[in-house]
Amino acid sequence: MASDRADSVLESHRTSLLELIEDRNKALNKKNLLHRMVYIASLRNEEADTDQIANYHENLKKNLESAQQYSEHVSITGLLLVYTKHIVHIVETTTEMLREVIKDSKKNMEASNGLFSQVKILVISHDIPERLYQNWMFKTLEIQSARLDSYDSSESTDKIVLDCLIQLLKLGNHVAKIPKGNFKNSFDQLHSKCADLLPQQAMLHFLLEEDDCSMMTVKEYLNMYEQPYDVVLDSELVWPLPTRLFPYN
Repeated sequence: MASDRADSVLESHRTSLLELIEDRNKALNKKNLLHRMVYIASLRNEEADTDQIANYHENLKKNLESAQQYSEHVSITGLLLVYTKHIVHIVETTTEMLREVIKDSKKNMEASNGLFSQVKILVISHDIPERLYQNWMFKTLEIQSARLDSYDSSESTDKIVLDCLIQLLKLGNHVAKIPKGNFKNSFDQLHSKCADLLPQQAMLHFLLEEDDCSMMTVKEYLNMYEQPYDVVLDSELVWPLPTRLFPYN
């Protein structure tokens, strides 16, 4: 009797959390998990053509979407803000495509004729319920900052990063509510009507110059995937080496 009960327990199927998530995604017709990344960068050439910067990112988007390994109707949506000396890029897509975007940013930064001199990731939000942007768009902000090094704050760096992300989320909600019939005019007037939702260029300069663990460089992010995971056990730091009384199978 006891053995029959044990066999029934072992043979019974127990639903896992992964199965629940997969069933939810199937019900929503969601083939891939969706993630959102926000990164900032400083432009190598302060006189760079804004159209060139926008075309570069748009071509990258098209190349990734048309690549063979991403042929399952995976799209990139988001918003690119182009300042005179910096950019802010919000990207919504799968993990694989986010990694390709980061690889391209690193390659661009290391090239002598690249657009970026420095790139930092502010946040990567995993498994977001829905897209904040229904397509990819860019906005040029010709806002001159008197002194980039004039930004001074008594708050911690992680609090400044959080405030910047809140601004961008509010900006995304504002853009999503713009009527389609008046979208172009309203979108063109973002800098005048929604200046409080746009991160200051001096703040972006401060974050890029700050060495804080609340942000991640593209190299640090890629190392998590490309470098072997090496853990030093406490037993390896002890001398003489501990003797195992019983061999492990």
